[in-house]
Amino acid sequence: MNATEHLVELYYRQRNNLTFTDFKVEGGNNRQFDVLAYHKPTDKLRHIEVSVTHWMSKNDSTALDNLEEKFNRKFFGAPRFSTNENSDFQKGVNYKNRIQEAYKEFGFEWNKVIRVWCLWTYPSDEQITQFKNLMAKQHNLKQENFEILSLRDDVIPFLQKQIGTSNYDNHILRVLSLLNQSQIQKDES
Repeated sequence: MNATEHLVELYYRQRNNLTFTDFKVEGGNNRQFDVLAYHKPTDKLRHIEVSVTHWMSKNDSTALDNLEEKFNRKFFGAPRFSTNENSDFQKGVNYKNRIQEAYKEFGFEWNKVIRVWCLWTYPSDEQITQFKNLMAKQHNLKQENFEILSLRDDVIPFLQKQIGTSNYDNHILRVLSLLNQSQIQKDES
């Protein structure tokens, strides 16, 4: 699990979800789930994939143009395009059934899992709605089965507000707490 995936996992954990990270899909070629988050009160399972790097600017992650292929690969088992004759793409291998079985291992039905993609920041509301409609139509699911999450606008602010000044055993939460206090003290000076 990388740092951004860890932040997203903490975001859901601090929101009273049970979390599971880096779940390997049995029989899947390089198939794993970044984060699974289960919220018992609502009986909802989220499968979250995180695609954020330190160099992303606002413009790098606001378009959803190239996200369709990533969604289809990570959530629906489509192989990555390749001209290599031994690749899953050339062999016509799809891992959708394996992903469905992985969800069943957690006791969830395919059509109830919420698929979440975490970007640095949001595209427009109109783009998100269009994208959710496209995915829902392509995969015979509901628009509610898809969410877009912003690391910059949702995850980090929530964690900063949530953690306060408590002394956390988790190193990332502790660093966020120290950064918050540093900024507060600078502002007071």
